[in-house]
Amino acid sequence: MTFAMFRVMALELWRDRGALVMTFLLPPLVFLIFATVFAGATGENIQLKLVVADEARTATSRRLVEALVADPDLRAEVAPDGTGEAVRKAVRSGKADAGLIVAGDPASGEAPLVIVADPSRAVAAPLTQARVQQALARSLPDVALARAVAGVEPVLAPLTPGQRARAEAAGEALRDPKAEPAKPEAELFRREDVSGAQKGGGTIVYYAGAVTILFALFSAMHGALTILDERASGIADRILSGPSGMTPVINGKFLFLLAQGIVQAFTIFGVAIVVYRTPVLAHFGLWLVTTVLTAAAAAGLSLAVVSFCRSRGQAQMLSTFVILVLAAIGGSMAPRFLMPAWLQTVGWATPHAWAIEAYQSILWRDGGVASVYVAWLVLAGVGLVGLLVARGVARLVR
Repeated sequence: MTFAMFRVMALELWRDRGALVMTFLLPPLVFLIFATVFAGATGENIQLKLVVADEARTATSRRLVEALVADPDLRAEVAPDGTGEAVRKAVRSGKADAGLIVAGDPASGEAPLVIVADPSRAVAAPLTQARVQQALARSLPDVALARAVAGVEPVLAPLTPGQRARAEAAGEALRDPKAEPAKPEAELFRREDVSGAQKGGGTIVYYAGAVTILFALFSAMHGALTILDERASGIADRILSGPSGMTPVINGKFLFLLAQGIVQAFTIFGVAIVVYRTPVLAHFGLWLVTTVLTAAAAAGLSLAVVSFCRSRGQAQMLSTFVILVLAAIGGSMAPRFLMPAWLQTVGWATPHAWAIEAYQSILWRDGGVASVYVAWLVLAGVGLVGLLVARGVARLVR
Protein backbone atom coordinates (compact mmCIF):
# COMPACT_ATOMS: atom_id res chain seq x y z
CA MET A 1 0.00 0.00 0.00
CA THR A 2 2.84 2.39 0.86
CA PHE A 3 4.57 1.73 -2.45
CA ALA A 4 1.28 2.04 -4.33
CA MET A 5 0.66 5.50 -2.85
CA PHE A 6 4.24 6.50 -3.71
CA ARG A 7 3.64 5.30 -7.29
CA VAL A 8 0.34 7.19 -7.60
CA MET A 9 1.89 10.47 -6.44
CA ALA A 10 4.92 9.99 -8.69
CA LEU A 11 2.65 9.40 -11.71
CA GLU A 12 0.57 12.46 -10.88
CA LEU A 13 3.69 14.58 -10.77
CA TRP A 14 5.04 13.07 -13.98
CA ARG A 15 1.78 13.70 -15.84
CA ASP A 16 1.60 17.30 -14.62
CA ARG A 17 4.51 18.57 -16.68
CA GLY A 18 4.09 22.12 -15.46
CA ALA A 19 4.39 21.08 -11.82
CA LEU A 20 7.31 18.83 -12.76
CA VAL A 21 9.24 21.68 -14.32
CA MET A 22 8.52 24.03 -11.43
CA THR A 23 9.49 21.38 -8.87
CA PHE A 24 12.88 20.46 -10.29
CA LEU A 25 13.98 23.24 -12.64
CA LEU A 26 12.82 26.41 -10.91
CA PRO A 27 14.71 25.83 -7.61
CA PRO A 28 18.17 25.82 -9.25
CA LEU A 29 17.14 28.82 -11.34
CA VAL A 30 16.13 30.69 -8.16
CA PHE A 31 19.49 29.73 -6.66
CA LEU A 32 21.36 31.21 -9.62
CA ILE A 33 19.39 34.45 -9.39
CA PHE A 34 19.91 34.83 -5.65
CA ALA A 35 23.59 33.92 -5.92
CA THR A 36 24.03 36.62 -8.57
CA VAL A 37 22.15 39.21 -6.51
CA PHE A 38 23.94 38.67 -3.22
CA ALA A 39 27.37 37.84 -4.65
CA GLY A 40 27.33 41.33 -6.14
CA ALA A 41 26.51 42.82 -2.74
CA THR A 42 29.98 42.26 -1.28
CA GLY A 43 32.12 45.34 -0.71
CA GLU A 44 34.81 44.47 -3.21
CA ASN A 45 32.33 43.83 -6.04
CA ILE A 46 30.06 46.86 -5.65
CA GLN A 47 30.34 49.33 -8.51
CA LEU A 48 29.11 52.59 -7.08
CA LYS A 49 27.64 55.25 -9.31
CA LEU A 50 29.75 58.29 -8.42
CA VAL A 51 29.35 61.85 -9.68
CA VAL A 52 32.44 64.07 -9.45
CA ALA A 53 32.99 67.84 -9.58
CA ASP A 54 36.42 69.43 -9.85
CA GLU A 55 36.16 72.84 -8.22
CA ALA A 56 39.91 73.11 -7.57
CA ARG A 57 40.82 72.88 -11.26
CA THR A 58 44.49 72.16 -10.69
CA ALA A 59 46.72 69.75 -12.53
CA THR A 60 46.55 67.31 -9.63
CA SER A 61 42.77 67.50 -9.30
CA ARG A 62 42.39 66.86 -13.04
CA ARG A 63 44.58 63.78 -12.74
CA LEU A 64 42.44 62.51 -9.87
CA VAL A 65 39.17 63.02 -11.74
CA GLU A 66 40.57 61.29 -14.82
CA ALA A 67 41.72 58.37 -12.68
CA LEU A 68 38.27 58.01 -11.09
CA VAL A 69 36.43 58.14 -14.41
CA ALA A 70 38.75 55.46 -15.80
CA ASP A 71 38.54 53.27 -12.68
CA PRO A 72 36.86 49.92 -13.56
CA ASP A 73 35.68 49.54 -9.94
CA LEU A 74 33.53 52.67 -10.23
CA ARG A 75 30.84 54.04 -12.50
CA ALA A 76 32.14 57.58 -12.17
CA GLU A 77 31.09 60.53 -14.27
CA VAL A 78 31.76 64.25 -14.15
CA ALA A 79 28.89 66.46 -12.96
CA PRO A 80 27.11 68.17 -15.90
CA ASP A 81 28.25 71.69 -15.00
CA GLY A 82 31.22 70.66 -12.88
CA THR A 83 29.92 72.26 -9.68
CA GLY A 84 29.45 70.95 -6.18
CA GLU A 85 25.78 71.93 -6.28
CA ALA A 86 25.24 69.61 -9.24
CA VAL A 87 26.85 66.79 -7.25
CA ARG A 88 24.57 67.44 -4.26
CA LYS A 89 21.52 67.51 -6.51
CA ALA A 90 22.44 64.19 -8.15
CA VAL A 91 22.91 62.47 -4.80
CA ARG A 92 19.75 64.00 -3.35
CA SER A 93 17.65 62.86 -6.32
CA GLY A 94 19.05 59.32 -6.18
CA LYS A 95 20.70 59.56 -9.60
CA ALA A 96 24.07 58.82 -7.97
CA ASP A 97 25.00 56.61 -5.02
CA ALA A 98 27.50 59.19 -3.76
CA GLY A 99 29.32 62.30 -4.88
CA LEU A 100 32.85 63.66 -4.68
CA ILE A 101 33.70 67.36 -4.74
CA VAL A 102 37.39 68.16 -5.24
CA ALA A 103 37.32 71.41 -3.28
CA GLY A 104 41.09 71.90 -3.14
CA ASP A 105 44.33 70.56 -4.52
CA PRO A 106 44.61 66.91 -3.36
CA ALA A 107 48.36 67.36 -2.90
CA SER A 108 47.93 69.98 -0.17
CA GLY A 109 45.39 71.49 2.17
CA GLU A 110 43.14 70.10 4.86
CA ALA A 111 40.41 67.72 3.65
CA PRO A 112 40.29 68.89 0.02
CA LEU A 113 37.98 66.00 -0.97
CA VAL A 114 34.31 66.23 0.08
CA ILE A 115 32.24 63.06 -0.05
CA VAL A 116 28.55 63.87 -0.51
CA ALA A 117 26.47 61.03 0.89
CA ASP A 118 22.86 60.00 1.29
CA PRO A 119 22.33 58.50 4.78
CA SER A 120 19.86 56.02 3.30
CA ARG A 121 22.81 54.42 1.49
CA ALA A 122 25.00 53.98 4.53
CA VAL A 123 27.78 51.98 2.89
CA ALA A 124 28.17 54.32 -0.08
CA ALA A 125 30.31 56.94 1.73
CA PRO A 126 32.96 54.57 3.15
CA LEU A 127 33.09 52.67 -0.12
CA THR A 128 33.59 55.92 -2.01
CA GLN A 129 36.46 56.88 0.28
CA ALA A 130 38.04 53.46 -0.19
CA ARG A 131 37.73 53.67 -3.99
CA VAL A 132 39.21 57.18 -4.08
CA GLN A 133 42.09 56.09 -1.85
CA GLN A 134 42.77 53.19 -4.19
CA ALA A 135 42.74 55.52 -7.19
CA LEU A 136 45.17 57.87 -5.45
CA ALA A 137 47.50 55.04 -4.49
CA ARG A 138 47.38 53.53 -7.96
CA SER A 139 47.40 56.61 -10.20
CA LEU A 140 48.73 59.48 -8.03
CA PRO A 141 51.28 57.98 -5.60
CA ASP A 142 53.31 61.19 -5.72
CA VAL A 143 50.35 63.08 -4.25
CA ALA A 144 50.05 60.55 -1.43
CA LEU A 145 53.73 60.95 -0.61
CA ALA A 146 53.51 64.76 -0.68
CA ARG A 147 50.65 64.71 1.81
CA ALA A 148 52.50 62.26 4.05
CA VAL A 149 55.58 64.48 4.08
CA ALA A 150 53.46 67.58 4.74
CA GLY A 151 51.85 65.82 7.69
CA VAL A 152 55.11 64.61 9.21
CA GLU A 153 57.21 67.76 8.83
CA PRO A 154 55.40 69.97 11.41
CA VAL A 155 55.47 67.19 14.00
CA LEU A 156 59.15 66.28 13.77
CA ALA A 157 61.16 69.17 12.38
CA PRO A 158 61.50 71.21 9.22
CA LEU A 159 63.14 69.25 6.44
CA THR A 160 66.58 70.26 5.30
CA PRO A 161 67.01 71.23 1.67
CA GLY A 162 68.61 67.85 1.03
CA GLN A 163 65.79 65.93 2.70
CA ARG A 164 63.22 67.93 0.83
CA ALA A 165 65.04 67.29 -2.44
CA ARG A 166 65.09 63.54 -1.69
CA ALA A 167 61.36 63.59 -0.85
CA GLU A 168 60.61 65.38 -4.11
CA ALA A 169 62.78 62.89 -5.99
CA ALA A 170 60.90 60.03 -4.35
CA GLY A 171 57.65 61.64 -5.42
CA GLU A 172 58.85 61.86 -8.97
CA ALA A 173 59.88 58.21 -8.82
CA LEU A 174 56.41 57.24 -7.65
CA ARG A 175 54.97 58.62 -10.86
CA ASP A 176 56.23 55.38 -12.37
CA PRO A 177 53.17 53.09 -12.71
CA LYS A 178 55.25 50.14 -11.47
CA ALA A 179 56.16 51.87 -8.22
CA GLU A 180 54.79 50.64 -4.88
CA PRO A 181 51.71 52.65 -3.85
CA ALA A 182 51.64 54.82 -0.77
CA LYS A 183 48.62 55.15 1.51
CA PRO A 184 46.80 58.51 1.48
CA GLU A 185 46.20 60.28 4.74
CA ALA A 186 42.80 60.18 6.45
CA GLU A 187 42.68 64.00 6.55
CA LEU A 188 42.22 63.96 2.83
CA PHE A 189 38.44 63.55 3.22
CA ARG A 190 35.48 65.09 4.90
CA ARG A 191 31.88 63.97 4.64
CA GLU A 192 28.77 65.98 3.87
CA ASP A 193 25.27 64.49 4.05
CA VAL A 194 22.68 65.76 1.61
CA SER A 195 20.63 68.65 2.99
CA GLY A 196 17.55 67.83 5.01
CA ALA A 197 18.54 64.19 5.38
CA GLN A 198 17.47 62.56 8.60
CA LYS A 199 19.75 59.69 9.54
CA GLY A 200 17.94 56.43 8.93
CA GLY A 201 14.90 58.14 7.40
CA GLY A 202 15.68 57.13 3.83
CA THR A 203 16.22 53.54 4.89
CA ILE A 204 12.87 53.46 6.68
CA VAL A 205 11.07 54.78 3.60
CA TYR A 206 12.95 52.32 1.37
CA TYR A 207 11.93 49.26 3.33
CA ALA A 208 8.39 50.51 3.92
CA GLY A 209 7.97 50.63 0.15
CA ALA A 210 9.81 47.33 -0.33
CA VAL A 211 7.63 45.50 2.19
CA THR A 212 4.45 47.10 0.81
CA ILE A 213 4.94 45.81 -2.73
CA LEU A 214 6.28 42.46 -1.50
CA PHE A 215 3.28 41.65 0.68
CA ALA A 216 0.78 43.20 -1.73
CA LEU A 217 1.99 40.71 -4.34
CA PHE A 218 2.17 37.84 -1.86
CA SER A 219 -1.41 38.39 -0.62
CA ALA A 220 -2.74 39.01 -4.12
CA MET A 221 -1.23 35.75 -5.39
CA HIS A 222 -2.90 33.89 -2.53
CA GLY A 223 -6.25 35.55 -3.25
CA ALA A 224 -6.02 34.87 -6.98
CA LEU A 225 -5.81 31.12 -6.33
CA THR A 226 -9.60 31.13 -5.92
CA ILE A 227 -9.78 31.17 -9.74
CA LEU A 228 -8.51 27.59 -9.75
CA ASP A 229 -10.95 26.53 -7.03
CA GLU A 230 -13.82 27.82 -9.15
CA ARG A 231 -12.55 25.91 -12.18
CA ALA A 232 -12.18 22.69 -10.20
CA SER A 233 -15.66 22.95 -8.67
CA GLY A 234 -17.35 23.68 -12.00
CA ILE A 235 -18.49 27.14 -10.95
CA ALA A 236 -16.41 28.74 -13.72
CA ASP A 237 -18.17 26.65 -16.38
CA ARG A 238 -21.58 27.77 -15.19
CA ILE A 239 -20.46 31.41 -15.11
CA LEU A 240 -18.96 31.17 -18.60
CA SER A 241 -22.29 29.95 -19.95
CA GLY A 242 -23.90 33.21 -18.82
CA PRO A 243 -24.17 36.39 -20.89
CA SER A 244 -21.26 38.23 -19.21
CA GLY A 245 -18.84 35.33 -18.92
CA MET A 246 -15.99 35.53 -16.44
CA THR A 247 -15.31 39.24 -16.88
CA PRO A 248 -17.37 40.41 -13.86
CA VAL A 249 -15.75 37.71 -11.71
CA ILE A 250 -12.23 38.76 -12.67
CA ASN A 251 -13.13 42.42 -12.17
CA GLY A 252 -14.54 41.67 -8.73
CA LYS A 253 -11.42 39.77 -7.72
CA PHE A 254 -9.25 42.61 -8.98
CA LEU A 255 -11.17 45.18 -6.92
CA PHE A 256 -10.92 43.04 -3.80
CA LEU A 257 -7.18 42.48 -4.21
CA LEU A 258 -6.74 46.20 -4.90
CA ALA A 259 -8.56 47.13 -1.68
CA GLN A 260 -6.61 44.50 0.25
CA GLY A 261 -3.28 45.93 -0.95
CA ILE A 262 -4.30 49.47 -0.05
CA VAL A 263 -5.29 48.44 3.49
CA GLN A 264 -1.97 46.60 3.88
CA ALA A 265 -0.10 49.74 2.83
CA PHE A 266 -2.04 51.81 5.36
CA THR A 267 -1.00 49.44 8.15
CA ILE A 268 2.68 49.38 7.09
CA PHE A 269 3.02 53.12 6.69
CA GLY A 270 0.87 53.71 9.76
CA VAL A 271 3.52 51.97 11.83
CA ALA A 272 6.21 54.00 10.01
CA ILE A 273 4.39 57.21 10.97
CA VAL A 274 3.97 56.28 14.63
CA VAL A 275 7.37 54.71 15.26
CA TYR A 276 9.67 56.57 12.84
CA ARG A 277 7.70 59.75 12.11
CA THR A 278 7.77 59.11 8.38
CA PRO A 279 6.23 62.20 6.71
CA VAL A 280 3.36 60.41 4.96
CA LEU A 281 0.70 62.93 5.97
CA ALA A 282 2.74 65.80 4.53
CA HIS A 283 2.65 64.08 1.13
CA PHE A 284 -0.60 62.17 1.54
CA GLY A 285 -2.05 62.85 -1.93
CA LEU A 286 1.01 61.63 -3.82
CA TRP A 287 1.45 58.75 -1.38
CA LEU A 288 -2.14 57.61 -1.87
CA VAL A 289 -1.88 57.59 -5.66
CA THR A 290 1.36 55.60 -5.42
CA THR A 291 -0.24 53.14 -3.01
CA VAL A 292 -3.33 52.60 -5.18
CA LEU A 293 -1.21 51.99 -8.28
CA THR A 294 1.16 49.69 -6.39
CA ALA A 295 -1.76 47.59 -5.18
CA ALA A 296 -3.24 47.61 -8.70
CA ALA A 297 0.03 46.34 -10.17
CA ALA A 298 0.18 43.52 -7.61
CA ALA A 299 -3.46 42.57 -8.22
CA GLY A 300 -3.23 42.57 -12.01
CA LEU A 301 0.06 40.67 -12.11
CA SER A 302 -1.22 38.04 -9.67
CA LEU A 303 -4.44 37.40 -11.60
CA ALA A 304 -2.48 37.07 -14.85
CA VAL A 305 0.03 34.61 -13.40
CA VAL A 306 -2.57 32.38 -11.73
CA SER A 307 -4.89 32.40 -14.75
CA PHE A 308 -2.28 30.51 -16.81
CA CYS A 309 -1.99 27.68 -14.27
CA ARG A 310 -3.94 24.41 -14.51
CA SER A 311 -3.66 23.25 -10.91
CA ARG A 312 -3.11 24.61 -7.42
CA GLY A 313 0.26 22.85 -7.32
CA GLN A 314 1.41 24.73 -10.41
CA ALA A 315 0.01 28.02 -9.18
CA GLN A 316 1.57 27.80 -5.72
CA MET A 317 4.97 26.90 -7.09
CA LEU A 318 4.87 29.50 -9.87
CA SER A 319 3.58 32.25 -7.59
CA THR A 320 6.32 31.54 -5.06
CA PHE A 321 8.89 31.68 -7.86
CA VAL A 322 7.53 34.97 -9.22
CA ILE A 323 7.37 36.56 -5.76
CA LEU A 324 10.91 35.55 -4.79
CA VAL A 325 12.55 36.48 -8.08
CA LEU A 326 10.82 39.83 -8.47
CA ALA A 327 11.52 40.68 -4.82
CA ALA A 328 15.21 39.82 -5.17
CA ILE A 329 15.78 41.62 -8.46
CA GLY A 330 13.47 44.54 -7.67
CA GLY A 331 15.14 45.47 -4.38
CA SER A 332 12.71 44.19 -1.75
CA MET A 333 15.37 41.92 -0.25
CA ALA A 334 18.56 43.91 -0.76
CA PRO A 335 19.11 47.52 -1.86
CA ARG A 336 19.54 47.64 -5.59
CA PHE A 337 22.59 49.92 -5.48
CA LEU A 338 24.52 47.02 -3.93
CA MET A 339 23.83 44.86 -6.99
CA PRO A 340 25.89 44.61 -10.19
CA ALA A 341 25.14 47.39 -12.66
CA TRP A 342 23.52 45.05 -15.20
CA LEU A 343 21.22 43.61 -12.55
CA GLN A 344 20.19 47.10 -11.46
CA THR A 345 19.10 47.69 -15.06
CA VAL A 346 17.15 44.42 -15.12
CA GLY A 347 15.47 45.46 -11.89
CA TRP A 348 13.56 48.20 -13.70
CA ALA A 349 11.53 45.41 -15.34
CA THR A 350 9.89 44.69 -11.95
CA PRO A 351 7.09 46.66 -10.28
CA HIS A 352 9.10 46.50 -7.03
CA ALA A 353 11.82 48.85 -8.27
CA TRP A 354 9.29 51.39 -9.50
CA ALA A 355 7.18 51.26 -6.34
CA ILE A 356 10.19 51.67 -4.06
CA GLU A 357 11.57 54.51 -6.18
CA ALA A 358 8.20 56.29 -6.15
CA TYR A 359 7.86 56.08 -2.36
CA GLN A 360 11.43 57.32 -1.87
CA SER A 361 10.97 60.19 -4.33
CA ILE A 362 7.89 61.38 -2.45
CA LEU A 363 8.70 60.73 1.20
CA TRP A 364 12.50 61.05 1.26
CA ARG A 365 13.43 63.43 -1.53
CA ASP A 366 10.30 65.61 -1.30
CA GLY A 367 9.70 65.16 -5.02
CA GLY A 368 6.52 66.17 -6.79
CA VAL A 369 4.50 64.65 -9.60
CA ALA A 370 7.36 65.22 -12.05
CA SER A 371 9.56 62.84 -10.07
CA VAL A 372 7.05 59.96 -9.93
CA TYR A 373 4.80 60.12 -12.98
CA VAL A 374 6.92 57.58 -14.88
CA ALA A 375 6.67 55.13 -11.98
CA TRP A 376 2.92 55.72 -11.85
CA LEU A 377 2.58 54.96 -15.56
CA VAL A 378 4.59 51.74 -15.21
CA LEU A 379 2.62 50.51 -12.19
CA ALA A 380 -0.71 51.40 -13.82
CA GLY A 381 0.40 49.63 -17.00
CA VAL A 382 1.34 46.45 -15.12
CA GLY A 383 -2.02 46.41 -13.34
CA LEU A 384 -4.07 47.08 -16.49
CA VAL A 385 -2.22 44.59 -18.70
CA GLY A 386 -2.44 41.94 -15.98
CA LEU A 387 -6.19 42.49 -15.63
CA LEU A 388 -6.76 42.28 -19.40
CA VAL A 389 -4.64 39.12 -19.69
CA ALA A 390 -6.52 37.47 -16.83
CA ARG A 391 -9.84 38.33 -18.50
CA GLY A 392 -8.71 36.92 -21.85
CA VAL A 393 -7.36 33.68 -20.40
CA ALA A 394 -10.47 33.21 -18.22
CA ARG A 395 -12.67 33.27 -21.34
CA LEU A 396 -10.57 30.59 -23.06
CA VAL A 397 -9.76 28.16 -20.25
CA ARG A 398 -12.34 25.72 -18.97
